[in-house]
Amino acid sequence: MVSSPPSATTPQNLSTELAECGWRTDIETHADGTTTFTKIPLTSEEFLHPKEDYRLPNSTFHDDVAGHAKDVLTRRYASDPTVGVYRDLLIEWDIEGQKDLCPDTFVVFGINNKDQNRSKFIIANERAYPAFVLEVVSPRYRKEDREKKVLEYARTQVPEYVIVDRRRQRGEFVDEVLGYRLVERIYQPITPDEEGRILCEMVGVLMSLQEGRLVIEDAETGERLLSSLDLEAANQELEVANQELEAAKESAEQQAAEMAALLERYRERFGELPKNGNG
Repeated sequence: MVSSPPSATTPQNLSTELAECGWRTDIETHADGTTTFTKIPLTSEEFLHPKEDYRLPNSTFHDDVAGHAKDVLTRRYASDPTVGVYRDLLIEWDIEGQKDLCPDTFVVFGINNKDQNRSKFIIANERAYPAFVLEVVSPRYRKEDREKKVLEYARTQVPEYVIVDRRRQRGEFVDEVLGYRLVERIYQPITPDEEGRILCEMVGVLMSLQEGRLVIEDAETGERLLSSLDLEAANQELEVANQELEAAKESAEQQAAEMAALLERYRERFGELPKNGNG
């Protein structure tokens, strides 16, 4: 039996693998002084516990969801100097044996120097812990996001962990938001309501995934919380509506002026209009 030769790795295949897996850069200096930089796909362990120079996998869906959560929660706590909202920032724990984690979005209460530049969130320095973590599932690492990280965040005692997942199943997209909450130091699943929304008690919102878009609502009022892009779009729609209203007003005023001029010409030629009921 003759075995087929292994398929060659093409630049396109490698590019796809790097995009799906993320990568780290291997730097090699040669005897002649030249240096080569090689992108190496991340392993499962490297994805779970990345370093600062690792490039984690991303997609437009991943970026939209994580960015939307970061924007909305940042706006929600904009006036509170003790609440920090972060995205793609490494967390260095003060738990022996616990390696760094890099949530897509997380919220911390009780911090100092909210606006200072951070390349890493070091628990021992901050003396504050993440209260809420959101991860968007990377298709290549679905097990890591949906199972292994649950154990990691439970170990670090993060009060709430929310997972946003979109996958194809039998040719159709399945949208899902999962949640876990600490109950007596053990993670318990958060049961979604009839509309598929997860109650995130730590940040006071309801989260759901609707047609591939993360929807965040105030848990008390039910009001949909808007991001900066949402507000910009709403302002643009309002501006267009105001312009249309102004144009309609100008048109009505012009028509009224034309009718008044026509009436004046009639009076000059025929006199006053007959009153109702007169011949």
